[in-house]
Amino acid sequence: MNNEYNLILKLCSFLNSDTEGIKKLLSTHYDAANVLGHLLYNRMGPAAWFVLQASELTSLINREFRNSLQMIYESSQKKADNFRKMLAETAEILNDFDFPYAVLKGARLVYEYPDGLRTSNDLDILINQQDITDLSVRLKSAGYIQGYVRNGKAVPASRKDILSSRLNRGETVPFIKRISENSFNEIDINFSLDYKAKQSSTAVRQLLEEIKPMEIGRGQMLMTLSDADFIIHLCTHLYKEATTYKWVEMGRDLSIYKFSDIYLLLSKYLDKSLSEKLISRIYFCGLQKECYFAIYL
Repeated sequence: MNNEYNLILKLCSFLNSDTEGIKKLLSTHYDAANVLGHLLYNRMGPAAWFVLQASELTSLINREFRNSLQMIYESSQKKADNFRKMLAETAEILNDFDFPYAVLKGARLVYEYPDGLRTSNDLDILINQQDITDLSVRLKSAGYIQGYVRNGKAVPASRKDILSSRLNRGETVPFIKRISENSFNEIDINFSLDYKAKQSSTAVRQLLEEIKPMEIGRGQMLMTLSDADFIIHLCTHLYKEATTYKWVEMGRDLSIYKFSDIYLLLSKYLDKSLSEKLISRIYFCGLQKECYFAIYL
């Protein structure tokens, strides 16, 4: 492994920083632009800045490298704040739902990571397929439309797009809502763990049987998956994108931040009791292949 890749991985390891190892690599010749590019491409710039600050090593990197990382970190903090506001609004919409749902990925991880290290471009909600219509009605009543953001404008999806997404993607066309002149909230309804809704409907139902409340502040709650099931879902989502040619073409199959999510939760929660629970749930849901791929890789 060359110096650049070694440095990138060490700067991404925000839980157990190798201060001496990073210091040594920073004292050698390395391509700062290459390292910075990989960190930003993999959405790990904020983590790198966090590690460098915590290790008191920011003075060892050149000004352009330092300013870029600091800027992306501060921007990420603001984005995380806005995302948490979106979650609070969503909690009001979902307050009295009488069917199981779980918020996924960034909606929980924004509270698990140190502030500013993890945010999200959208909110993913997992539900059973038969509950899509009920949730859609709620979102539309709250001002959301199904469609896409194109050149700063909300473009409603056609009926063909809506049906195609439900049949072929295991999720709905996004629900979007303008919140400022240049900003939109986006909610994705997921009802499958892959692109084959019928085949994974049983696994989704099994995951939704063990949801738990998650406090998001000011007495508000959202439902999310159990610790073991949340890890399982991260693994299946990573596997889904890594085995889809379109995502592989775009280079989204091996983004470091996706592995970072799994690294964080395994490091924080994987004691003996959760290890046993995780293994049990993986076999119960029939997701051995997906989880083996994500964790082994």
